[in-house]
Amino acid sequence: MSDSDFDTNTNADKVPRQAEIDSLLRQSMSAPVPRLSPDFHQILSRKLRRRSQPPNRFGPILLTAYAAVSAVVSIVVMRGQGLGWMAIAVMTIGPLATLELARRLRRRQSGTVAR
Repeated sequence: MSDSDFDTNTNADKVPRQAEIDSLLRQSMSAPVPRLSPDFHQILSRKLRRRSQPPNRFGPILLTAYAAVSAVVSIVVMRGQGLGWMAIAVMTIGPLATLELARRLRRRQSGTVAR
């Protein structure tokens, strides 16, 4: 058996379909080319400036407070489980050091891409 035995579309079916596609293409090509308004760049810049401003100034403060409280609670729980101060320090500072390393690597990569 060949592939043509399973082909349900015959040449007779393809011809009207091709004519429909051609007609649709001609119709879409005859339409006017869309254009941006003359002040598009000004409007876009204004909206982007608005978005780039922080939504509120308390967000970073709340995030820092949450991090501090969670660190204190984690330290109290780990100490209550009998862990030594060295293990607690490693488990608390380790993720922070990893985060800072990732930030620096990302900053370095974005700096080389921009050049």
